[in-house]
Amino acid sequence: MKNNISLRSLYKKDAPLLLECLSNTTIASYFHLDSNHINLDSMYNFIQDSQVTPLYSRFAITDIETDEYLGIVSLENINLSNKSAEYVISLRKEAQAFGYGYVATMKILEYSFNTLDLQRVYFNVLSKNETAINFFERCGFVYEGEFSEHIFIQNEFQSLKWFRLMKHEYDKIMMSGTSSVYDVKLIEFAHLGDDRGQLVVVEGRHNIPFDIKRIFYIYGSDSKVVRGQHANRHSAFCMINVRGTSKIRAIDCNGNEKVFNLDRPNIGLYLPKMIWKDMYDFSSDSVLLVLSSEYYDGSEYIRSYDDFLLL
Repeated sequence: MKNNISLRSLYKKDAPLLLECLSNTTIASYFHLDSNHINLDSMYNFIQDSQVTPLYSRFAITDIETDEYLGIVSLENINLSNKSAEYVISLRKEAQAFGYGYVATMKILEYSFNTLDLQRVYFNVLSKNETAINFFERCGFVYEGEFSEHIFIQNEFQSLKWFRLMKHEYDKIMMSGTSSVYDVKLIEFAHLGDDRGQLVVVEGRHNIPFDIKRIFYIYGSDSKVVRGQHANRHSAFCMINVRGTSKIRAIDCNGNEKVFNLDRPNIGLYLPKMIWKDMYDFSSDSVLLVLSSEYYDGSEYIRSYDDFLLL
């Protein structure tokens, strides 16, 4: 997952890319905008209004290093008396499918419940938008019901599904300690060699996000062998194929899956706790080095996939 993003106020320079995101009628309706009057001037007004009203908290999703605008996430219709607000998110097409949406959603939820002290965040989505619904459920939102043929859009009446997240439900998610496949990421370590050969350095709490307490390595496995096949309640890992190649399948508690290729000795795969992992498709010369954040404790291993999905 792309963790190098931030939420900041909308700036005037964001207007052209904001216009790109809000120019279709579905997204515009979420922002209560008239799609027939969406233009650059209306985006400037939208940004200016966002700075002065207590009814909205609108944030640009940006890359920390470049400040590139990636999308918008907001709380609309904030009601501090009822302690509720409507959640809305829109990403540029180029920023989709990289985990930006999940990180931005977690950040806006933290702001909602811990800064604004809200009790309820809600939203609606087109009932036929299964991709979005799966994403929202992965973020922890709870389905409440459906308004049949509630809006006329795209030349037809369409239904809306409503979702919510309560403060106590959010707290439970935060306490559960589960991770998402979007938290799994490849790390490229610097080459420090010269004409005599290459040198790669891995340092705990420096270029991997934990202290190293245990090191082990796997070799001698052929392409038909599957190693791992477990999750860990407390241990995080970084896996590096220092020789040869292998593949790692990572699965989270919601059944979301990603496959990573380890084919260079300066590439590591960071796996946080509570991720199911399968290591497979080993080359004949594969040496898979594994760095662990914890000492070995057999009781923290979850070896039943069905039990893992129930957590």
